[in-house]
This record gives sequence, structure tokens and C-alpha cells, in this order.
Amino acid sequence: MPLLKKADLRYDYSWKVTAGDDPKLIEADGDHLSRNEGYEMLDYLNNLGKFNEGKDIVYGKGEDIQKDTRLYVEWMLKKHFKSTAPGRGTITKWVNDNWWALKEKFVSLEPEKVTK
Repeated sequence: MPLLKKADLRYDYSWKVTAGDDPKLIEADGDHLSRNEGYEMLDYLNNLGKFNEGKDIVYGKGEDIQKDTRLYVEWMLKKHFKSTAPGRGTITKWVNDNWWALKEKFVSLEPEKVTK
């Protein structure tokens, strides 16, 4: 399974654990996904899979996806998703709803991190 590592991520994140957060208990930490916390984004991206013969992206199940696909989702969330308190289900639905419209705008990122 081609999982992402911290060094693979293209954007800058906080890797500090804030009060009330526990990176070892991401699921129990709540349905909310902080797009600024690296351990939450890394977990979310690495738990994505394909479903419905590859037509949909799902969280927590499905067939394996490539690193480039995970990085595309990272870009989608960092550059285009605007919700301030998104749940994983809401985010995954949004990814599927916006996959093709944003795909045309996507430019593969260089290996260096992109600053905000």
C-alpha cells in the first residue's frame, strides 16, 4: 500500500499536539479534521481508498490508491475546501463532488513544500 509519509506532504502543517488532541486516538479525537494539523491530514489521506470500481473515494475502506492521488486530495483540501469545521464524511463527499471540476486546475506540485 503506497502510504504517504510526513516528508511526502506538500504543505506546511503543525505537528504539535494541542490541548484535547491525541494523535494516537485520531478516530476517537472526533469526526473533525483539522487541515492544519499534520498528523490528522496524514491519517486522513492514508485512509482513503477507491470504491465503486474506482469511481468514488471513500474513507477507511476501499481499494488502495496511489500516492499521487492522495497528494491530489491534499491539494484539493488545502487550496479549495472552505469549511471551518469539516467532518471526515463531509470532506470525503466534497472530494467526490469536486473531483473532476478541480482536476482540470491541478498542477502537479514540486517535491518541495508549498507555503501557505
